[in-house]
Parts: sequence; C-alpha cells; structure tokens
Amino acid sequence: MSPTDAVPTASTVPSAPPRGTPDRDTARPTAEVGPEGAEAAIIEHYDRLVRLGYLVLPSSLGHHRRVLAAHGITQAALPRGRIVRVGGGVPSPRAAGRDGAAGGAPEDPAYTYVRQRVLRAALDAGRPPRIAGREFPLLARVSPRRPGGILPRVFGLRFLPRPAGAAGTGPEQELTAAASPTRAAFALRYLEGLDPEVTRRLLEEADIGENIARAAVRAADALAGRASGTESDGAAGTDGTGKPGPTAAEALPVPDPCLLRAGPTDLVRRRRRTRTALVSAGVLALIAGLMAVQPGDGGSRAPGSAAADPSLLLRADAGAWERAGRLDFTSWPARGPAARDRELLDRVLAAWASPDARVTISTTRGTDPGPPAGPPRLLYAGEVDGAVVVLMHDGLRLMRYAEAAGAGGGPAVLDLARTDGAHGAMASVVVLNRGEGTVRYLTAPWVSSALVRDLRETGDEGRPVAVDGHGATDALPTPAGDTECGAYPVLEFTTADPAGPGPYPMADLGELTPVQLTSGGPGVDPDASPDEGAREVWASTACHLSTLAGSGVRTVGVWEFARQELPGGGESAGW
Repeated sequence: MSPTDAVPTASTVPSAPPRGTPDRDTARPTAEVGPEGAEAAIIEHYDRLVRLGYLVLPSSLGHHRRVLAAHGITQAALPRGRIVRVGGGVPSPRAAGRDGAAGGAPEDPAYTYVRQRVLRAALDAGRPPRIAGREFPLLARVSPRRPGGILPRVFGLRFLPRPAGAAGTGPEQELTAAASPTRAAFALRYLEGLDPEVTRRLLEEADIGENIARAAVRAADALAGRASGTESDGAAGTDGTGKPGPTAAEALPVPDPCLLRAGPTDLVRRRRRTRTALVSAGVLALIAGLMAVQPGDGGSRAPGSAAADPSLLLRADAGAWERAGRLDFTSWPARGPAARDRELLDRVLAAWASPDARVTISTTRGTDPGPPAGPPRLLYAGEVDGAVVVLMHDGLRLMRYAEAAGAGGGPAVLDLARTDGAHGAMASVVVLNRGEGTVRYLTAPWVSSALVRDLRETGDEGRPVAVDGHGATDALPTPAGDTECGAYPVLEFTTADPAGPGPYPMADLGELTPVQLTSGGPGVDPDASPDEGAREVWASTACHLSTLAGSGVRTVGVWEFARQELPGGGESAGW
C-alpha cells in the first residue's frame, strides 16, 4: 500500500507543533490524516466548513465572490495526495452540539485538519502578502489575492445567500464590519461551539498573534452578548462558567452559503461584451489569414528556423564553469576541432530542426524527438574514429549527430536523450562514440582525473584513462551488449569541485548518457563516494544492470534496507 492509500489513524507519538502553536501545546498527541479521510470529512461537514469560510472571508468581496470563495477554499482544503500529521486533543463542541458529540471528547482529526485549513485560507484572504515573515500592505493593492484559488465558474448567474434572520440589525451589521480575527473567533465559539482557550489556540495556529487572538475572542463574546443579552459574571455573551450562552448563535444567525438565491447578471453589459468578443475574434482570424498567405521571407520560413542558424548557437567560454553556481551542461564550453565548421553545423541543425529521409532518429525512453525550441548549446564537434560527431544541448535534451567522415550530406544518425535536471556527476560525462565493444566518453571541463575498473572485483583499483585536450577519452571497454558478463568495466572520475570531488562510478548501458551508480537509501546524497560495503554489493549485482538497458534511467542505487537472522541461528542475511 502506498502512503496515499492510507486512511486516518490515531497516533500517540508527540510531534512538532504547527507553526504559531504556543510551547504549552507541544505535548498534545498527534493523528495522521490521509486524503481519503480528509475527503470524507469535507463531504460530511461541507455546510459547516463553507459557512465558516464565508463568515471569516472579507466582506469587501461582495456576496457573490464571497460565496464562491467559501466553496473554493473548502474544496481546496484536501491535502495533496499525502498523509499529514496534525495535533490532536481538540475537544468536540459542548454537549448537545450540532453533531451530538459528547462534550470534551476528541473531534475527528480529519475534520479538525480541514477546518484549520479553511480557517487559515479565509484569514489569509484578508491579510496583505508576506515576504520573509513581514507583511507588505502596498502589495495587496498591486496584486490582490484570489481567495480559494481557482473558483467555481458560474456564467450568467449571480448567487446570493438567503438571509438567516432579520437583516440589517445592529449586531449583524457590527459582525459584518468586525475584523477577520473577530469573525473567526465568533465562528469557532458560536458555530463550532469551542471553548475560549481552544478558540484562541486555533487562531494562533492560523498565524494570528497571541494578543490579537485573545482580543478577538473577547470581542466575539462581547458581540454575542450584545446580540443575546446574556450578560453575567463571565465575559459578555457567556454564562458564569465561561461557556457560550445558550442563545448566542440563535440571536445572531449567519447566512447559509449552501442555500442560495440565483439571479441574472447585468444583461445589457453581458450582451455588449459578447458582441465585442465576436468582433475581436473575427479581426484576429482575418489577421491570421493574411499572415498565412503573406509572400516573402516572413511567410516562407520553416518552423524552428531560428534554432537552425549556426550563428545563434550558444557557446560558453572555457572558464565559465569556474564562475557557475551550479555545474551542469550550461557550463560546458564548445570544444572539438570542428567547433567553427559552419557548413557542418548548418547541416546538423537542419537535420535536427527538419529531418529528412537520410537522418535516422533514436531517442531514450520518455524523450521528445522534436526540434529544439530555440538555439541549442554547442558542446563538441569533430572527427572521432572515422565519424564526424557533433554534440549539442537544448536545455532539456542532449543531441548527438554522427555521419561518416568525408560523406557530408550522406546517411546520418541523430540520438536524443533527456537531461532535464541533470547536474553534478550526471552532467559530467556523455558518450561521444562507440566502437566494437568499446566506448569513448566526452568529459566535462571540471573532471580532473578518470580511471576504468572492473565493478565485479572489489579489490580492483583501476587503471588511469587518458583524456585529450578536448575532453575526449581513449576507447574504453564497455559492458553494453556483453551477455557473458565476465567483467563489468565502469568509468570512475574525480572533479575539481571541492563540494563533491568524487570519485563517481558511471556505467554504460548503451544510451547517450551513462548511468551514475550510487549507494545509500533515500535521502542519502547521491554524490557521496561509495564505501567498501557498497563495492561488495555492486560486485554481486553488477551483471543485473543490463536489465535496465533502454529504460532511460540516469541513476541506479543499491542499499541494504533489511537484515534478518536466518533460520537455525548464527547467520544473518541482508536485503
């Protein structure tokens, strides 16, 4: 079962408190909430959650947008496909609450979680944007927030909630004009039936300061007291024990945003906008038709013509990698004896942008075979083992073009491989050319040394590999296509990068980029050097790497995830 298939389960393991929770709450137990449990809570208590969001959202939105936003933030409260831990211990509403829960019994953790997400989203809609923990009110005027994200779309109708009681009363107007924290405190106290202390804590967990949260609870009680007239020994609107008065919510009812009245929008303005849209669409269609038949260079250029211009090729200087904050293919300089051969580069770019019958294209799994979206970066151009080879990179893919030397315009092979996100070791070595049982690599300028060793022999220290001035290695033995697996030669290199010098083992699986071999489980740095234990594991599993050929993988890792005693005692085995 995957984590996303789990259902909510209670847990007694303490966890870190949510942001903004006071230290005294850190001992609260936690509960796990999955997407299925949260969805069930939203469906079961949908009207409660929407009403909570509607009451807390800014009244400046207007009734229609406020209703849609309340539905939007409620539906967006579902966690994004993962299990989350939430603080437990929130008591249910007082006895004889709306759901009949026993007073003081813990609430459903899934409902507690989605209610807090709705509360936070509604409060955030009334706050200015934050940067580095500071609020910037001026940014709210430039880029106002859209509460609820992508709102439900309704065309031709305007929705208004039905009034819950006598409209226009003094307390109702006072509640509408109150600050968002006060309305939130009123909703938690008199719609959810929570205690003052629990209400205060939930407001603080929604990033409301402690002093503001306490003042909001007092203001909500005072407002309820003025509405119901239940002044007594405690705070206004409560009895002597501090619990909400029995008629507080009844005296100041909140409109139900799930019970709506539908009315038309501005019919005259809508008809005018429809007419304007039709005229604009006709003008755009006419302009597009004129451009399609326009003669001359502007109408006859093939798609990707900008990417097929050799003069627009991207080229990094030799020392660019030393100034780069991240080592990837953008830091590779243009190398090779034919790096300035315009005729060759023009032929290569034309073959990539618009391949004809002479070009055979091959791609690794999951790689787009299409032309580059813009001018690519030149990595290498030159003759290797009787073939002219050109390597380019378009930001997401590596391209290698090869044709027989002296046969310009003859049959050619164009290989493409995905390299999105590649950096460090995965962007340090590519396959330059292949021979009969051999392979030549092109190394990055930051590779300081390289050797080849047998992965099946833990004691093999390897032999040095010669690298020419353009970064090309000698022809090295390759395990690609070897069905006997008598040996498994891999390339190991070190770099001049002090943050991760290596060594890094790389295996050739017959694709354009070799596979990086790592050790250690999830969360371990993939660029960490393999230890002796990892070498022993790789020695016993090296021959299984051939099963991954053609799968498009870029890293393969091994680690011991379990060790158990074998039957009979005295021996153990690891997996």
